[in-house]
Amino acid sequence: MNELDHLRRLRADVPEAAPEELALRTGWRPGGSERAPRARPVNPLLPLALSGGALLVAAAVFAFLVLFPAGGPDTVVAGPADESSEEEDRGGDRTAAEVMAPVIEAARSGAPDGPVWYERVVYGNALGVGPEGDRYGVYALHTLENWTDMERESAVGRAVSADWALMAEDDREAWERDGSPTRWTGVSGSLSGEVPETGGVYGVLNGPRSPDFPLGTQNLTVEQLRRLPSDPAELAEMLRTGYRGPGSQHEAEPVRSVLPYPLPPDVRAGVYAVLADIPGVRVLEGVTDVSGRTAVGVAYDVDRGDLGSSEHRILLDPRTGLPLSVEEAVVEPAAADADWAEPGDVLRYWLYESIGWTEEWPQ
Repeated sequence: MNELDHLRRLRADVPEAAPEELALRTGWRPGGSERAPRARPVNPLLPLALSGGALLVAAAVFAFLVLFPAGGPDTVVAGPADESSEEEDRGGDRTAAEVMAPVIEAARSGAPDGPVWYERVVYGNALGVGPEGDRYGVYALHTLENWTDMERESAVGRAVSADWALMAEDDREAWERDGSPTRWTGVSGSLSGEVPETGGVYGVLNGPRSPDFPLGTQNLTVEQLRRLPSDPAELAEMLRTGYRGPGSQHEAEPVRSVLPYPLPPDVRAGVYAVLADIPGVRVLEGVTDVSGRTAVGVAYDVDRGDLGSSEHRILLDPRTGLPLSVEEAVVEPAAADADWAEPGDVLRYWLYESIGWTEEWPQ
């Protein structure tokens, strides 16, 4: 089954939202009309059911999600990254290796405290909706979760929900102008043509299956993953060999693809050392992910010509050494999106709400 077939199987009808849920999705609060600036995420990690993707990026989505479906009953209402000072965002004069050193050490110290690797991930994909030429942005959201038992070499996962959220507070006026809709049809870039996506079953475990982990030209088994070298030079060669994923023109993309894997601690530390050593990556320090969590990491630009250019951000937890999010923000929008997307908007994100080792296995 390919990635698109998998996503179609996971889609499901989503019940109409109650008024209080709708208020949370759009950032509204009773008794107040103050608007947050566009440059800040809007009310992250609100307690709702959620779970989107453009055809163009569906392969990228499921390079992550087919292997590690994750999710949960929370809606992330996200906007562009914080516009803090250039020195703060870019780590001042510190090198990537210096900024990443504590994260590398945290990763190396992160001994497993259970045999099961658990992931809960929200994928958000911004789409333009509304009248042609005067559209606004909404996120199509998918939440999925996955468990991989490294001792039994077995994996199960499920899609939890599909939902939507306004891309930014500035989009509220256009949304209200259109009658405050909660569902859109005929949406370009949506697999079903709708936001939220429809058509599948949510909450049902899929599996068990034998886990495998794409790396370059190979699909690694659990045992092969355990035996990966920790030496950054060896890892760099393995990661680059045969990589053909989305954005493959940048050396950081193969590193990004393995972030959610249940890597041994010393291997994860080696992967981060590879990331810090890639020429041209920019330091991110004193920043937050789309849900507001403090992060460090790196950024790099990907230019897709007529499809626009974007800044890709890999954000990591400085305490645990585990991934927090991967985000793609507009540098120059595609011409077809220029009426609703502007520089700084986060068009796509993979938010790891929970990731790490556990003793628990779903029933």
